[in-house]
Amino acid sequence: MNTPTRASITTWSARHPHLLLVGHLLLLHALAFGGWQMPAVRILWLGALGLFLIWQPFVAGERQMNLRQTFWLIVLAISSTVLLGPWLLLIWCGALAAVIGGRVLWTGSRLERLGYLFAFGYLVCLTIFGVVPELSPLVTLTPIPREAIAYSMPALLPLLLFFPAEKMRRRTGDTFDLFYGLMVFLALAVFVLGSLAYMQIGAVSYVEALFKTSLAIAGALLVVAWAWNPRAGVSGISALMMRYRVSLGLPLEQWLIQLAEISEQENHPTRFLEQIVRQLDRLPWVLGARWEAGGEAGGFGILGPHHHALQHEQLGITVYFRSPPVATMQWHVDWLLRLAAEFYLVKFQTHQLQQMSYLQAVYETGARVTHDVKNLLQSLQTLCYAATQPGDPEAKTQLFARQLPQIAERLKATLEKLQRPQLDNAELIAAQTWWNALQERHAGTDITWNTVDAETPPVLAALFDSVAENLLHNARNKQQREPDLKISAFLGVDRNKPCLSISDNGTPIPIDRATSLLHETVESEDGLGIGLYHAARQAEANGYTLSLSENGAGKVSFRLSAQA
Repeated sequence: MNTPTRASITTWSARHPHLLLVGHLLLLHALAFGGWQMPAVRILWLGALGLFLIWQPFVAGERQMNLRQTFWLIVLAISSTVLLGPWLLLIWCGALAAVIGGRVLWTGSRLERLGYLFAFGYLVCLTIFGVVPELSPLVTLTPIPREAIAYSMPALLPLLLFFPAEKMRRRTGDTFDLFYGLMVFLALAVFVLGSLAYMQIGAVSYVEALFKTSLAIAGALLVVAWAWNPRAGVSGISALMMRYRVSLGLPLEQWLIQLAEISEQENHPTRFLEQIVRQLDRLPWVLGARWEAGGEAGGFGILGPHHHALQHEQLGITVYFRSPPVATMQWHVDWLLRLAAEFYLVKFQTHQLQQMSYLQAVYETGARVTHDVKNLLQSLQTLCYAATQPGDPEAKTQLFARQLPQIAERLKATLEKLQRPQLDNAELIAAQTWWNALQERHAGTDITWNTVDAETPPVLAALFDSVAENLLHNARNKQQREPDLKISAFLGVDRNKPCLSISDNGTPIPIDRATSLLHETVESEDGLGIGLYHAARQAEANGYTLSLSENGAGKVSFRLSAQA
């Protein structure tokens, strides 16, 4: 079998962990019920080891081993096959039960958890009915027929395939809890050894010893469970284990590594906060979390009665716990959240400084071009004067007389805005007059214009000129990149006020840019990326709203309308 085929089979098997677990339990079943005594069946132990190595949640099953690792693995496999016996099988079943038990606690899906509990129950039955009776002839299942159990139990294994199972994440901290695994191993050891001891001391049968020992352990577990988390408002034994849970659940080094990694990957402050808060979902004692910052909010999980909140300037984070947190846990969580808050504030301040420096650069550029605009205005005024003198061709005179004065007036208005940006021209112009002037300024372009109704209210010349010129300029630049682009302009009425819409049939604006296009400066391929931002602020100051009304394939539309 070639390497690509072998790798694909291994990858497919790793994506179906329950199938691997069923195969391992089936081979283990054949060995536990007397198969270990027959050399022809004992060789199945090698196959069981192979399936376990692919299934186990610690190291990736598709990982390639070097020669040294391969040598020691072969030595271990051959040695365990030669020494295979009931005691080795008993220890192996206990270790496998610990692995499955530790995996259950990190499984989020209820059906997947039930699948692992089913496998755990099958392994317990395999231990007490198959492995333990092989230890000594004195251990018998009378009056239960052991042969019937041996042949009927494998029929239950296909049921495990009906439970969903996610691919192993192959990281010990994510898929296995060492403490709970050891607890499961010790509980199973106490159950098996306690049954054997009770059988010898009480002079009863093995089946009766199993029954009475299981009742005793069940009662003890119920008492421990009640003492662990009592319902009378007392913290219980769980408070005594809080130091372990805090230190083992999320080491400080791991949290700092996550902060550094996400900080390098994400520069936007709110997106960074969203990702780092979601890292708390990996903790078993966290039920959910909510955050609010910069007018945005997010979170994961569900709300609960037990929570800890951090309020730091404009940032707020609330973590919800499964059980009442003690002072140690609150202090620990507060420490972690403060570290995340500091990272967020640094990114937020950096983002603000970038915006301020960008705006400052734009304003400085505007101040430098003021002189050039003034010179251009003087030249255009001279040209307009020359165009009105006799002797020039009539066609040129009419063209210059119609176009150049409008350009001169617009340049003069632009100069006034650069000199006094706080003053805004609130002059109202008839909608038909303004619409005709806009069409004349863009004569010769393939823009589709609608017919304006005579009852359309007057428009704010400065506002509508600024918005229209920005939108049409951007659309024409986009048309250079997309030659088949069609541009359309529409002037209508909305809420008894004029509304303007500029549309095209080109590609939509990317989502990440569309969300911030009208709210902050953006990177632009054709300009400074600040025109629409200022146009939107100008619209708000005059009681209007500039919005991206449509953004889909074949329909991109900006709309200027009165505020609701």
